[in-house]
Amino acid sequence: MSEATKLHSDGIINEDELNKIQYYESQKLFSIHWELRTILYLGILLLSSGIGILVYLHIDTIGHQAILAAIALASGGCFYYAFKHRQAYSNVQVKNESPLFDYIALLACLLFGTFIGYIQYQYHLFGYHYGLATAIPAVLFFYCAYIFDHKGLLALGLTGLASSAGLSIAPMQLLESNNFMSNNILFTALAFGVITVAFAKYSDVKNIKAHFSFSYHNFAANLLFIATLALLFNQPLKPLSFILLCVLSFYFIKYAIAQQSFWFLLLSTLYSYIGLSYVVFSLMYYGHSGGDGIFTLGIFYLFASCAGVIYFFINYKKILGLKK
Repeated sequence: MSEATKLHSDGIINEDELNKIQYYESQKLFSIHWELRTILYLGILLLSSGIGILVYLHIDTIGHQAILAAIALASGGCFYYAFKHRQAYSNVQVKNESPLFDYIALLACLLFGTFIGYIQYQYHLFGYHYGLATAIPAVLFFYCAYIFDHKGLLALGLTGLASSAGLSIAPMQLLESNNFMSNNILFTALAFGVITVAFAKYSDVKNIKAHFSFSYHNFAANLLFIATLALLFNQPLKPLSFILLCVLSFYFIKYAIAQQSFWFLLLSTLYSYIGLSYVVFSLMYYGHSGGDGIFTLGIFYLFASCAGVIYFFINYKKILGLKK
């Protein structure tokens, strides 16, 4: 039963008013904004993937130079359109007039990245300096992200810079491609995450594209928490690693409250819970020799901690200062 029908059955509105409300509801427009954006983004990804498959299947018949020329022309055409129709730069958020602008700018940068990767693979333009093959596109992505006010290009730029530093940031490769037993990888990840957060805070203070702050913090949070947990699990300095985990949790929970962001509250809570559980079970294991005692304490901890997490999220609106 709809609200209008319930109001009519309760005698609050009459038949004529009910008919007017039902007619208005049946004729009301509804937004397909996100559906269209999703379709357009999928179209860009499919086009980029299709170009890669075409190159792979017909490399012997088309020729390297012809393929590179086609990719360069397509990328140049997209960049020409993007620079011609972009809005004037501003430190605040800029809305582009054309709904296709964001997707053409994204396609231009993806094609440029494909061009650089292809030319490095085939002709070794940068020799054995493979980081340059990702650093150069990443710098361009950052420039375009700010010029075009494009969060997608910002994410590409962050990913490219991380890759040039030897880190794999893609969600499916984050745990597989990085050697988290290596101190170099771990400290690089921590340094990169801290620099990213510091730059985001600087941008907020100077009010330079402050709406990019979420992307910076989201990128840094996952990188910092995973690197810290890897230190906690695999390296000998476990007390310092746990202290670092607590500091990160405090910072990102504080950020979540300031931004009223459930996402950062969720990230901080889950990563902290994983780290805390590891510490608790480690202390149980080394502090008790009896297996039954460890099992009992472990069960008690799981029930108590799960109840605490559930209570925490039931009351997340109070924590974030949101109105019910």
